[in-house]
Amino acid sequence: MKVDDSLPDYAYDFIKNICEKFGPRYSSSEAERKANLWIKEEFDKYCDETHVEEFKTNPNLYTQGIIKISGILGGISFLFIPLMFPFSILSAVCIFLLLFVVYNELFLLKRWIKIFFKEGTSSNVWGIIKPTGSIKFRVILEGHTDSAKMMRLVNENADTKTPLKIFGIGFLYLLFTMVMSILKFISQILVGNSLILAAPLSGLIQWTIIDWIYFIPWFVLFPCFLYLIYGLTGNAVVDGANDNLSGSAVAATVGKYFSANRLKNVELIIASMGSEEIGDQGAKAWVNAHGDLLEKSYGFILESLGTGSELFIAEVDRMHKVTYSPEVIERIKKAYNLHKKQYPDAITMKSGKLPILGSSDACMYIRGGYKASFIIVNEGENNKKPAHWHSMTDTYDKMDKKVLKDVIGVTLNFVKLVDEEHNE
Repeated sequence: MKVDDSLPDYAYDFIKNICEKFGPRYSSSEAERKANLWIKEEFDKYCDETHVEEFKTNPNLYTQGIIKISGILGGISFLFIPLMFPFSILSAVCIFLLLFVVYNELFLLKRWIKIFFKEGTSSNVWGIIKPTGSIKFRVILEGHTDSAKMMRLVNENADTKTPLKIFGIGFLYLLFTMVMSILKFISQILVGNSLILAAPLSGLIQWTIIDWIYFIPWFVLFPCFLYLIYGLTGNAVVDGANDNLSGSAVAATVGKYFSANRLKNVELIIASMGSEEIGDQGAKAWVNAHGDLLEKSYGFILESLGTGSELFIAEVDRMHKVTYSPEVIERIKKAYNLHKKQYPDAITMKSGKLPILGSSDACMYIRGGYKASFIIVNEGENNKKPAHWHSMTDTYDKMDKKVLKDVIGVTLNFVKLVDEEHNE
């Protein structure tokens, strides 16, 4: 399908307007709410019906709340190493709890620790564009309105090579503490007083050979662990132009196009979800509420599409243990090939497994039993992350209209393909 220059212009202006009017939009913030109301007004211009739906969430839990709790558990764990039997094992217990929290909250999204975090109200906005004939199928296109807190590690004003090495040593601190705690506990049982190098202090501290082995490298390992926690957190909220107003903008642009060029038998739903950055909570709320719309549908999630050099189609989400729909992936590839045929200079494309820390709203569609996948534009050349990810440089002026044009073209072709498959 031909992609008129007015389409990427509209997407760019969509991103620019929200950034200038509302700025950073953290989950459950007033800026997020107002931005979604603005998007609804925009959707009203070309959708047959529009909706704003609120839901409750805990904005400070994921991911930075998880990291901070991990920092507390890891930060106090070393204090138990010098203690007498059996208290030295508490160091290993702290590390075990840390790993338990990270695995269940970050990867499995259990939200068992939400009781420690204040509740907030977020929202989703979505609109429907009806076909000219009977509804046989639906396509859901969505990005997300909210933006993330800056992560110091990936902020592009910082050197990224040295911190990564320090981060690795920080992770080593956790492993080393757990091993030495268990080793001292077992040694205290099997060997007893022969390990003791100093008399017990206040009946609680028992200094042994193992304590020397632990605390000499501790002076290097522990500061690196603190730097790890520091690097994975940050208080400033980014503008989120690429991540992910670009996805919402592409959904809006494609919706606007098909409002003027109606599909025959596919109902198109365009959406901008809230609270994606805190564990895909907007998509989860939407999927849980709208099984009637999702029963016969494809979820085509649009993630960080404003700049970069490689279009990536997600096949497997290793972080949340999800395999995306082969049906959706096949049609995205066909759509890309159609666009590439018409525009030979189009962005390159790859597909495959996501990095261990990569995910999107699409995982909630799969978890709900529906068919979905997502696309993302990475920086390319073996760099499997989107440009300006969780960085203060993620501003609207970094958006590339050429990239937006290619992604809009792929998305237009995808929707058209699905409609052709369901024509009478």
